[in-house]
Amino acid sequence: MIDETRGGLDALETHLSELSSWCDLIEAIADFLPCHVDEGLCRALTRDLVPLLVRIHRLEETSVDRHPALAISVPAPRDEEQRRISDRLEQRGMAERAVKVLCDLSSGRSNLSADAIAYALRSFSCPARRHIKEERQLIGEIREAVAVRSLHRRS
Repeated sequence: MIDETRGGLDALETHLSELSSWCDLIEAIADFLPCHVDEGLCRALTRDLVPLLVRIHRLEETSVDRHPALAISVPAPRDEEQRRISDRLEQRGMAERAVKVLCDLSSGRSNLSADAIAYALRSFSCPARRHIKEERQLIGEIREAVAVRSLHRRS
């Protein structure tokens, strides 16, 4: 169980770092609007961003949400579970919107102002960064709880 969890947490951390890189790129585009957005970038975002979120959310569900060490150290009430599920759905919707806005911009089909585009992009990246921070904190708590358990078992 510990090795399986460690692998899931390691994969989750890797994917969270990848998401953080996407946030950097999306925020850079928002900072430099109006600007040209390469169609290849939009294809990469369309192909990679939402599937990345799906992988992250699955790993959160299997490696974080139901982890026994977390349940013991931080009891999660039912409403907290529902909040996390709702946040994931909202995050996915904001990612889809950001991808659409960028692709419309790159193809010249956008009728939004630079401010509206920047707002749509930051509506994804800012909450995503908060989510990344929260998940990394939970991963740290799980790793700490697992280490403490391991020490108690040895003694």
